[in-house]
Formats: sequence, C-alpha cells, structure tokens
Amino acid sequence: MSGREFFIGRYAKLGWKYKDVKLRQAVRINSMNIGEKKVVKRLESLGVELERIPFLKNGYWVNRPEFSVGATTEYLLGFYSIQEAAAQIPATLFTELKDKVVLDACAAPGGKTVQLADLMRNTGVIIALDFKRRRLTALANHLERCHVKNTIVYHLDAR
Repeated sequence: MSGREFFIGRYAKLGWKYKDVKLRQAVRINSMNIGEKKVVKRLESLGVELERIPFLKNGYWVNRPEFSVGATTEYLLGFYSIQEAAAQIPATLFTELKDKVVLDACAAPGGKTVQLADLMRNTGVIIALDFKRRRLTALANHLERCHVKNTIVYHLDAR
C-alpha cells in the first residue's frame, strides 16, 4: 500500500473526502542573489505572468506559463526557486535567523534549505540532513545553483 492510499483510507474512515487538486505553480525569489523587482521584471519580459502570493514575502504564483520556468537563465543563475506556496510557509515562521545555527532534518531536494539561507542572508550555519543518497545530489545542486555558502550537508537519518 502506498502512502497516498494509506492516507486516503485513513481520512475516509474519519468521514473526510479526498479530492485531487492541482496546485498552482509557484516560485520564490532568492533575494540574497538579486532584488525581487529585478527578477520579476526579467521574468515578465520573457512572457512569464506572475501574481504575488499575498501571504508570502518573495513568493509568486506562475499563471499560464508558456514554457518551463525551470529552463530560464534566471533560474540557472539561482535568482529564484520553484517551490509550492505551502512549502514556503514553514521557514517564514522563524524570526531573526541571521548568524544562527539551524538544523534542516529532511533537507532534500533543497527548497526549504535555500529559503532558510536566504532568510539568514547566507550567515550562520545550516546543518542539512537527508538519509537518501540520491536525494543529496539534488540538494547539493540546488544549493550550488542558488549560491548557498552557509550549509553543511550530511547523509544521515534525522531519527
């Protein structure tokens, strides 16, 4: 039984109904690399229609993309990350992270880790753990692409 099947069955027993919903694609501007307005202007000049996510700083929904937003020069330069809006919320709950030590226990593929580094202005230290070796490659690539310099990556189970 897959995790999805398990949770659908579990929620059905509680009387809840499952509805498959397609989430809107979202991006988060990595403000440690470039100003938010500059990235928005560059993406809009490429024909990318962005809509600010009202409850997130630096978060935008991508409306009707005509091409993959992961295939732009701006993406490859680490100016933004593709990250669902809901996944952007947890890191924003922390205040004053500059120069702190932070543990990211399930770090791969790296969206949250990059967001934490951005909130920390690349200061302090992030200890990023993941227990699946193949996911560590995605994490390392994401950190390098986004110019994250304050993170130590370990192949380790956080339990």
